Amino acid sequence: MMLFDRSNRSADHLYLKARTLWTKVVSLSIYDSEDMLHSVAALLQKARRQNARHVPSLVLLSDVFMVSGAEKKAMEVVNLLITLEPQNQTHARKKVLLERLQAKRSDDNRDAVRDFVEVRWTQTNDW
Repeated sequence: MMLFDRSNRSADHLYLKARTLWTKVVSLSIYDSEDMLHSVAALLQKARRQNARHVPSLVLLSDVFMVSGAEKKAMEVVNLLITLEPQNQTHARKKVLLERLQAKRSDDNRDAVRDFVEVRWTQTNDW
């Protein structure tokens, strides 16, 4: 029996680095900075390769995809999150927002996605 899971520890470390960058993106409202979003996504993808079921990384990765306009990728991650945590209402809410955006690409639907992500990251303590 292993006392610790090396892949999870590595994923945790990568997630924390990505979260630090993401905090800057949110606090500065620089969602259009492709370099910053790419850096965050790259760290999270690496964490995902270390542990494909690392929920914190998947949650943040779905948020990054949502605000960067990669709705299809975001939906794939959200569907995985729903499989891993079927009772989590945040995942369900993300899916509804993404479905609306995919059905009708409008400024209102894009703003709803961005507002959801921003509120989640500026007004919650669960990250």
